[in-house]
Amino acid sequence: MTEPSLTLFSRCLLSKWGFNDGEAPDQWFDYCDNLGVDWTKLEYPLTALVRHCLLPVIEQDVTVVEIETSHNPIRVEKISGQDVTEVWYGRAPEPTLTPDAVDVPMAQVLRLAIAEAGLTEVPRYTPPLSSP
Repeated sequence: MTEPSLTLFSRCLLSKWGFNDGEAPDQWFDYCDNLGVDWTKLEYPLTALVRHCLLPVIEQDVTVVEIETSHNPIRVEKISGQDVTEVWYGRAPEPTLTPDAVDVPMAQVLRLAIAEAGLTEVPRYTPPLSSP
């Protein structure tokens, strides 16, 4: 049986709505639920995932920015020194970033989430108290 993984698509770095509009994907919640991990005590580590797993394999010379927004919080600002911010809103042709995607094992996603939260162990769901 193969370990579940999460796919990060390079083109998501070029869109305001990339990476599921900055929201945690359902497979993150499913993975946590299957392991009894209390994901309400962890932030989905999107920015850390991009920085640790996707950016190191991008073949182009890119500069990224982090944006405080309700949308995708990490985007490519420049490719080889050329500003590409108009691409974020669909106002310019989208350049190609390679590779197209990278797969990250869910266990690594969980480790990053735990580290980003400053925790030393996985937060677990506590069973509800039974009523008399």
